[in-house]
Amino acid sequence: MLIELMDLFKESLSLFLTVPAIVIAGFYFSWRLRWVQFSHLKSALSLITPKKKEGGISSFGAVAAVLGGNLGTGNVAGVAVALTMGGPGALFWMWVMAFLTASLKFAECFLGVTYRTKNSKGEYVGGPMYYLAQGINKPFIARAFALFTIFAALTGGTLVQVNSMSLPLKEAGYSPLIMGGVMAVLVAATVLGGMKRFVLVVTSIVPVMAVAYIGACLYVIVGHASQIPDAFGLIVRSAFGLEPVVGGFAGCAAFQAMRTGFDRALFATESGLGLASIMHAPVTSPAKEFPNPVAQGIISIFSPMIVVVVTSLTGLVLLVTNVWQDTNLLSTNQCTEAFCVGLNWEGASYFLMITLFFFAFTTTIAWAFCADRAVEFLFGEKGVRPFQWLLIAVVPFGAILSVSFVWWLMDVCLNIMLLLNLVGLFMMRTQILEAARASLWTFGKK
Repeated sequence: MLIELMDLFKESLSLFLTVPAIVIAGFYFSWRLRWVQFSHLKSALSLITPKKKEGGISSFGAVAAVLGGNLGTGNVAGVAVALTMGGPGALFWMWVMAFLTASLKFAECFLGVTYRTKNSKGEYVGGPMYYLAQGINKPFIARAFALFTIFAALTGGTLVQVNSMSLPLKEAGYSPLIMGGVMAVLVAATVLGGMKRFVLVVTSIVPVMAVAYIGACLYVIVGHASQIPDAFGLIVRSAFGLEPVVGGFAGCAAFQAMRTGFDRALFATESGLGLASIMHAPVTSPAKEFPNPVAQGIISIFSPMIVVVVTSLTGLVLLVTNVWQDTNLLSTNQCTEAFCVGLNWEGASYFLMITLFFFAFTTTIAWAFCADRAVEFLFGEKGVRPFQWLLIAVVPFGAILSVSFVWWLMDVCLNIMLLLNLVGLFMMRTQILEAARASLWTFGKK
């Protein structure tokens, strides 16, 4: 009974509030910003640079940090969960959500840099907490957002990552607690070292991690090239309820695909959550063409596109190998089996375990960085160190919690964060659009 009530609450929150709100906001900002996520994607690439000024990080460091948070188990386990719960059509709606809401990244990163401030260490800090408190003068909403960011970091950013990583370890006969302990040590070594160590770690790991995983996915997909047309056809038919369903109406299946795809895309891309603005706020890269807030807004649209590529490849691997239909496999175990089948090599499970470990690690430290800023906003810098130790202590518990409960906690936190952040974006839409009109459309034309 309790589980049913929990699911009803989560589904109602998503159905009646989150999905309509993010679709409307994503379409509004995409339209008013002239579909910046497509028209300025090339510009975003040209602006990413390793250069930085004193008191901040480079734009390359910010992108690596955002991708470190995005390219987590949500792009692997999350896709498997989406296909299991919503069918192949969920992948189509993940694409729609990712492309539509990329404009929100521009809006939130512009505000994050605009309202940033310096702390006692000389580091720039910013994010939704700051522009909700200063930009719209709603300190209560700002504090609520910071609080849910902390909860989300402990659940989706930590427990979900370790939980998804632990599933293939259990199947392989290893104790997940041991790997949880190793993860805790590495997380401690990174987060206790401050912003500089965090940036060093993500810029070193994320590019290698992304290239290795994409390469493996392409190898499997090319090896099953004859199945690709059928896979895309299945995705489209399932998305619109045209695929035969068992025990229900086609319309219900289409709706389930849409809702599941939107939920998983929210976790995978984090568009609209405001986390990217926290990581772009410290950027001090030189941008001669226009003000830094606008530059960071443009740069931020790059990460959702990379996430779309990774989630799409994961989904295709599951579809072309037909493993997505195995209901006896949960979450990451489906992906492990898909790579074993696709590569025709049992050792592929070890490759995926290593990949998932680094995915989980970079996502956890990225969330920890964002949560540190939230703690600093609520309690001052003195509260950061105790929270870091709390998060480190929580890491191993992800290996023993149930999958459904962990994902439920994460979904609720993310839904509430998104709604609170959208309040700020909507109320400051005039400021965002005026900045775009003043400089965004002149980029590349000078």
